[in-house]
Amino acid sequence: MTRYKNIELDPKLAAVIRHMNAVEEYREVLQNLQTVWDNLTLLGQLSGTGTDMTGTRQAFNQLTGSLLNQLGSETLRKCVLEMTAKGQVAIDILVRNLFERTADIGFLATDDDIRAFIAEACDAAGNFRAERELRPQREALKQRFAEYVAKYSVYSDIVLLDPEGRVLIRLDDRVTVERSSAALIREALETDGAYVETYGPHDILPQQANSLVYSYRVTNAEGQPIGVLCLCFRFENEMEKIFANLAAPDDWSTILLLDAAGRVIASSDGIHIPVGAHVEPVIGEEYRVVRFAGREYLATTRPTQGYQGYMGPGWFGHVMLPVQHAFNKDASEMLRGIDAEVLETVMESPSLFGEGLRSVPIQADRIQRDLNRSVWNGNVRQSSAKRALNPSFSKILLWEISNTGSRTKDVFSRSIANLHETVVSAILQDSRFLASLAIDIMDRNLYERANDCRWWALTSAFREILAAGSGSIEDAQRMTGILETINGLYTVYSNLMVFDTRGKVVAVSQNNQAALVGKTINEDWVKSVLALNDSQGYAVSPFVASPHYGGRHTYIYGAAIRSPDNSRVVGGVGIVFDSEPQFAAMLHDALPRDEAGQVQAGSFGTFVDGAGRVISSTSDRHRPGERIEVDPGFLVLPQGEARTGIVQMDGSYYAVGARTSSGYREFKGEQDVYRNEVIALVFIPLCEAAVFVKPVEIPRLSIRSDRTVEGDVVELATFHVGQTWFGLRSMQVVEAVDRDGMVGVPGAGGDFAGYLVYQGMPIPVFDIREIANAGPAAEGVQYQVIVLKKGENSHFGILADGLGEIPEVLATRLKPLPGLLAGGNVLGEAIVSTDNPGEEHLLVVLGVERIAGRLMTALMDAAPPAVAASQSPAVVAMAAVPARQAVS
Repeated sequence: MTRYKNIELDPKLAAVIRHMNAVEEYREVLQNLQTVWDNLTLLGQLSGTGTDMTGTRQAFNQLTGSLLNQLGSETLRKCVLEMTAKGQVAIDILVRNLFERTADIGFLATDDDIRAFIAEACDAAGNFRAERELRPQREALKQRFAEYVAKYSVYSDIVLLDPEGRVLIRLDDRVTVERSSAALIREALETDGAYVETYGPHDILPQQANSLVYSYRVTNAEGQPIGVLCLCFRFENEMEKIFANLAAPDDWSTILLLDAAGRVIASSDGIHIPVGAHVEPVIGEEYRVVRFAGREYLATTRPTQGYQGYMGPGWFGHVMLPVQHAFNKDASEMLRGIDAEVLETVMESPSLFGEGLRSVPIQADRIQRDLNRSVWNGNVRQSSAKRALNPSFSKILLWEISNTGSRTKDVFSRSIANLHETVVSAILQDSRFLASLAIDIMDRNLYERANDCRWWALTSAFREILAAGSGSIEDAQRMTGILETINGLYTVYSNLMVFDTRGKVVAVSQNNQAALVGKTINEDWVKSVLALNDSQGYAVSPFVASPHYGGRHTYIYGAAIRSPDNSRVVGGVGIVFDSEPQFAAMLHDALPRDEAGQVQAGSFGTFVDGAGRVISSTSDRHRPGERIEVDPGFLVLPQGEARTGIVQMDGSYYAVGARTSSGYREFKGEQDVYRNEVIALVFIPLCEAAVFVKPVEIPRLSIRSDRTVEGDVVELATFHVGQTWFGLRSMQVVEAVDRDGMVGVPGAGGDFAGYLVYQGMPIPVFDIREIANAGPAAEGVQYQVIVLKKGENSHFGILADGLGEIPEVLATRLKPLPGLLAGGNVLGEAIVSTDNPGEEHLLVVLGVERIAGRLMTALMDAAPPAVAASQSPAVVAMAAVPARQAVS
């Protein structure tokens, strides 16, 4: 521990707690109260009231430290969780995207049109043919490149080079580079891998200081390298989109990508932290306080988790947040709109909070209970013994102690509520963030599916064969081989098929689907495919159970195959998305994790449509096609909007985050006619959905004090049992003590509660709740024992739920109750008159003699002689009060 302004703090908070405004506010208030307690403790020792506040002061000091540590730790934890989530998503979303690029380059490098162009561009000696001879082929291939980039818009340029580095053709002819000496050419020609991935300066892209390029060799039919193909990734453009999804307008954090040396290669705020700057990666730690450009930051670094074995270029997600702005968010904002009773149930649940957090309100209640008892006992002692040197001063001192206790309780209550709000709001924020992540992953994934079907529909072999319409076995085998190659590279599909203008299947990629060949598909999505007007169009089936997916629910994407001269549609391609494992994996990657990296128990994610029909779920309770029961407000969100809340499901409360699909790039964009509203829902368990029981409210006791009125006064020690207030003459009360150590007697039953050792002697303790018709105790009440005296050496106790004030009232205000009332069994001996209009309740004043007569006699009558004889002399003497004396 370290010391901060006289508070023992966790060392991790020392550098940041001064920036936590809410925590600092509570610290100042609590330390001011600590000074008051110090003064009251000293005055109590000097006053002669017998009220020693040393224990309360020490307990208060310890709790102040515990509370501030918990508040600070939860505030810091919430901030760091948000930062690490952003850093993790930034790198993982990029890596998912780049994984698709590694497949793209490998497939496009096998394109027959590219191979044919290289063969025609160079003679046997490797010399270029005349430009005029190649113009038609060059324009045709350039148009093919343009079609590719129009669909896979993540690329800015496509460059084809010969093995010597001469540029044969490129899409962007504004760049005039004729030859490249880049090392990637040699690497692409010689690598044993499936792709070459390079980031840095590239001479084929002189207009960019750094760029990300994917390259691979092009081979002829004999497998000999004849060229190198390069796909130029729109890295800056992609990072802008990723950062825009992660950074809110009021967000002070800067999200970065770092290379292995800590060099910034992308920044969400290039003015604040520019590309090219060097920062210190936080490796092996969750976070660290660092300095950059003269400011302090919280910083966290996240390596990628990889995707399907691909770990990316070795980069890191890194987030830096200025410390002075890190902790200023209002946690309560996330809780607005949530039903108050539901929120109170959740915040009262112990399952959300660790042991340290749960102990804070328990300690606060214990301190308050001990304090109330000390003040109560101080007043009782002053009344019965008159030991105070200055009674008026002592009364004021006890009142000030009580008042300070109330102020302390209020501060503790507010700070504990703030603590609980921080925890719950962090979970709600997490659910919303994860839902946004899930839908973003889905949109990006399905963008690729829309691209794939359109690009494969442009396969020259498909266009030529279907346009010719020969229907030969050789043509079918050729198309089947192409489909098998594609499906081998793109494993997210369960089957690929090509069909003619009648919808008759002519080739499939999977042997187990060969029975489809020759059959006609009379489904709406096929009709939509054949009606498409151009190569940019595509069609998608509804998400329904499909015979092409074994009767399971899925999407089928399709695009029209056009004749080589683009004059007519000659067929179509259909790609069956392997939806079950793919959607499940997307949702699984968006679920909350515990400290060990495991999915948090009980949490689950779901994709649903606008009608609440399940597309996919990580929970077996929700099957595709079924409807999920959830607040309709989560299903009608505008495109790209998010929401969070608390819902009840299967007997539990869940934090649920929701976000509606907004598409990715052109997919579902303004120019895309395809619309399919999908909502991602992420559920995080909070607690059991117990019926909310409003806490029992104890009626306010309002007894006018007559301390300043002339006349004989009686001090009444008040307490409550259930919802009923009672009074005792202070002179008949010894003190109130904890119930700890009380032992019940098996079989005693009735109003007898047990025995408590008091001043070395066992005394009987009774519960007057039933005979006083006082009502049930509040949940979690900590009983106290009021020790009463009947004679000089005879004591017994009664249980009380809580203690009240000790007002001084005129003796004339006490209205006696007849002893023979209710057959002589009444416990009360008087009631306090209510001649003051401000008073709300009658106060029944109990008589010690009447309590003893009623309860002690009943105890002796119920106990066998052997039991009675075994009691201590004091107890037996007390229990042997004649009945006639008890009712006199």
